[in-house]
Amino acid sequence: MRLCRNTGAGRLQHGQKSAPFAALFSPTMSQSTGPSLTGRGAAAFAAALAISAPGLAEAQQQPASPPVQGLYQTSSGATRYATPDGAVRFVFDRRSGGRVALVRFEGDPEVHVLRPAMAAGGGEIDRTEDGDVRLRVTQHGGIIVYTRTLRTGAPASEEERVAPLTPEAIAFAEMQSRFRQLQAQARRRVGQTVTFAVPAQMSAPAAGVVVDAAERAAEGLAAAPMTTVRRVTIVFGATPRAVLRGDHLIIQVAPQMGYAGRPSSSAIRNVVTGQVQGPEQ
Repeated sequence: MRLCRNTGAGRLQHGQKSAPFAALFSPTMSQSTGPSLTGRGAAAFAAALAISAPGLAEAQQQPASPPVQGLYQTSSGATRYATPDGAVRFVFDRRSGGRVALVRFEGDPEVHVLRPAMAAGGGEIDRTEDGDVRLRVTQHGGIIVYTRTLRTGAPASEEERVAPLTPEAIAFAEMQSRFRQLQAQARRRVGQTVTFAVPAQMSAPAAGVVVDAAERAAEGLAAAPMTTVRRVTIVFGATPRAVLRGDHLIIQVAPQMGYAGRPSSSAIRNVVTGQVQGPEQ
């Protein structure tokens, strides 16, 4: 894959998962379900990776700080849970301060950012940015998980303590390899070309967030049939954002916020399909 420098300027304004895992979740639980994936309508990803020069966007002028674990908060560790029948397993990472929680379900590559809110009768409800209820923490610390087949929820038991959900540090050569893999996957699916541009300079931890953002963008585009997006630019900024301008999708990431510093795949899908312009997390 050939790498080139992108010296074009842009200004950022405020502004599918694998079938086995996607089948877990019920669209009735979401405020914004989005369209389903169709074979030839899904967008391809990363036919070429462009390394952008400094000054691509206002947001990029801010240097990328090393990622922290979560949204300005730390984590001493996460916990793996499972339903009694073992059909649903996930890692739940509750961050100090209560502003954000992270969850990764077994079989799903995406780490989902959850926002906690007080539940009726006590406890806590954890929702995705689309409003999907994923977890409920009871008054006594128990965990209830919600999926397509568990619409009324099912208790989940603690299995073991695990490492916090933190983006991996990625060297530049590995980043190139990951983009090539995404490119090959896209060509196998639809054969359409979408060019990605990323910041010219970044630390290995920041590169981990950039690669994750690109992977989430690939999923979001795949979930948006008949998308016209042909260019995706990833820039650095203070908060995660996404904006669509014609065939150009601009994604702003905040590496210092870890997984909470990039838009989710559903946020990308919503922007591409015109359901929302954003969001800001």
